[in-house]
Formats: sequence, structure tokens, C-alpha cells
Amino acid sequence: MARRRPQIRGQGADVFLAQIPSSDVATPTASAGEEKRVMVTVYLPSSLVEQLDRAWLERRMHDRKVQKSHIVAEALETYLQS
Repeated sequence: MARRRPQIRGQGADVFLAQIPSSDVATPTASAGEEKRVMVTVYLPSSLVEQLDRAWLERRMHDRKVQKSHIVAEALETYLQS
């Protein structure tokens, strides 16, 4: 039997503020060796952003799943290891 979505009529803001039981939440599975990512804001010169965009587009031709975050993480890891 298919599981039905809970009724939200008449709950007002409680729909958005109530905690969802962890069994109802679909959690994405991280691949082996991948750490949880944290959002960070950095300010870069526009010329560096253009280079990042070009590198991202070039890598995206071969790997559709690559993100700019991956490229930046690789560059930082290489820099910090040296």
C-alpha cells in the first residue's frame, strides 16, 4: 500500500515550523570518503572568477556532475599541502 502524505490543511505556520521525524526525511547518501560540505562565502577578483568559470566549463564537458566547489576545494587542498 502506498504511503500517503500527511494532511496539512488547518495547520497554518506549524506546517513549516514543526519538526519532521527523521524516518520521514529522505537523506542523501554521501559517497565513501566524502566529507560533509559547509557553505563559505569568499570574495574573489573578477579575473579569477572568469578563470574559474572557464575551468569549470571545460571540466563539465567531460564530467557533468563537477561543481565549482569541487574545483576550488582541489585547488585549496593542493595549496595547503605544499
